[in-house]
Amino acid sequence: IFYANWSSLSPFFHRGGIGMRNEESLTNKAMNGLASLALLLLGTSPPAVESFSFPPVVVPSSSSARKEATGSTLGAAPPSATASSSRTDDARAAETESFWGEPRGEREIVDFVSDAVFDGEDGANASDDGERRWVEVISAEPPLLIVHGFLEREYCDQIIDATLGGPPSTDSSGSTSAAAAKHRLRRSTMGAEQEETDHRTSSTAWIREDRCPLPLRTFASRASSLSGLPPGNMENLQVVRYQPGEEFQLHTDHLDSFNEFDCGGRLCTCLVYLNDSEESATKGSSRMTEGGEDATFTGGETEFPEFDAAIPPTKGSALFFWNTLERPGSKGYERDMFLNVDLKLRHAGLPVLSGEKWVANRWIHPRNFGAGVRGL
Repeated sequence: IFYANWSSLSPFFHRGGIGMRNEESLTNKAMNGLASLALLLLGTSPPAVESFSFPPVVVPSSSSARKEATGSTLGAAPPSATASSSRTDDARAAETESFWGEPRGEREIVDFVSDAVFDGEDGANASDDGERRWVEVISAEPPLLIVHGFLEREYCDQIIDATLGGPPSTDSSGSTSAAAAKHRLRRSTMGAEQEETDHRTSSTAWIREDRCPLPLRTFASRASSLSGLPPGNMENLQVVRYQPGEEFQLHTDHLDSFNEFDCGGRLCTCLVYLNDSEESATKGSSRMTEGGEDATFTGGETEFPEFDAAIPPTKGSALFFWNTLERPGSKGYERDMFLNVDLKLRHAGLPVLSGEKWVANRWIHPRNFGAGVRGL
């Protein structure tokens, strides 16, 4: 009874979906005491306190704060992990946060990321599909790196297929459901108001794991290992297609206005290239598919002017960078703090000249996003 009542009332102990941690803790203690007293009066021994720990309530963002700024739909919360695995995950996350919280050298970054994502593999080591796995550091501080072989090539194909595959489902009235409509490619938008603009001319779809479970959960797990932030803090996967002439002009992935979201701003970005540019294919990264060589494209480099870098997309490789001056583990960092844009990480998707370019984005926030993203 106490559990049921708490579950129904607990949303009232949140401000706009952000838990009041101190008040919630006190309320939990009070409810634990009342529950134990009730059981004693019934002649039953109270259970250990851990068994009366109330699960956190994920409260969706308010419509005014959300405004579809991330285009994500809400899903079910992930299942609870065991206590032992939770402690292990917490320790690993704390270690990762500590690592990114201070400036590091290139060799430190290569060793750490190789261990976090590839279990220590680096250099000539290859994944199961023959793709070489290694870490390339564009900038050590602020961190900007390419994790080559981050996602299996077949998973990249499956994500594209899930985006294009089949007509959206309809309800009994024949109308397209909101969730299904999210999976359709639409003109990309920008900012908290989700406006169409000539600044960004690609097409976008948001993919939930029920469309492509193993690739999406693998992506989420590795992005979590890389950042030290849990999958629950991630938006649903955004898949983007660029056709000839389409681009994304110079921009930042975080904006000051994003601090108003219940989940906080976009701390970091993990972007995976889903197909090869002609330049990267020429360097030997392209693989043969059952129907012949993978389709490539020309143009479409990701440009970071601050570092004089124009990165040719390589299928399965991930770009990783922090969007804000504040990072977990850094001095004074708090999950609820205002996040300032790091303008050094401004970047652009240069125009595609021929063919189609495909990418997938995972944006990660300081607090739970509420989309039910899970890892493996």
